[in-house]
Amino acid sequence: MSTHPRAARPAGAIARRLFGPEVAVAEVDPREVDPARVLLEPEQAAVARAIESRRQQYAAGRLCARDAMRSLAIAEGAVTVGEDRAPCFPEGLVGTITHTQWWCAAAVALGRTHRALGVDVEPDTPLKASLFSSVLTPDEEAQLATYDEPLRGLLGKLVFSAKECAYKCQYTLTRTFYGFHGMRVELPEELRAFPDEGEFRAVFLRDAGDFRPGDVLAGRFVRAEGYLMTGVELAQESRDA
Repeated sequence: MSTHPRAARPAGAIARRLFGPEVAVAEVDPREVDPARVLLEPEQAAVARAIESRRQQYAAGRLCARDAMRSLAIAEGAVTVGEDRAPCFPEGLVGTITHTQWWCAAAVALGRTHRALGVDVEPDTPLKASLFSSVLTPDEEAQLATYDEPLRGLLGKLVFSAKECAYKCQYTLTRTFYGFHGMRVELPEELRAFPDEGEFRAVFLRDAGDFRPGDVLAGRFVRAEGYLMTGVELAQESRDA
């Protein structure tokens, strides 16, 4: 029986709504996490000199990841970091971690069912207008220009988050770096208000590993409790195009 603490599941379990039944998810407030109780020895070096808030967020991600492993009836293992700072999950698993100062989530699946996962959490606030050109492609900017504020800025934040989680998903497979203009996000059409949840499509605009321009990662988004979360799961048998 595990002697490690379990991740608290906040009211609403936001990230659970992003994924199918074969993906295990856990969430926690990082401020409630004690790194000294949570971190396994192989995980400690990565944050040995970090400030306390960073240590808490890092530990919260590992706590959530192990809680998700238990949900899959998998023995707990360390989630270390590679030279690129990306999380390294135990062999046979794929996973993803996200956090803010106040919220952390991890999603884990078996490698035999999934190729990769991606998750992102952001405060549910509008994207600053000064960031539009760096985050959005010209086509995305033109689409959002048809909306009034604050909806325009909120949808901008959704595009930002969708690109973040889709990037994490592809990076697991390709180890390819690219900026926000490497993908285009397609949102539900004719939005009159920002829905509490829905779907999006992240379309590749450049090569990344085996992905080619026009390939698609399909994802979901959820808004709840002051947060916007996005998730992508790429099953072994699926490859949108």
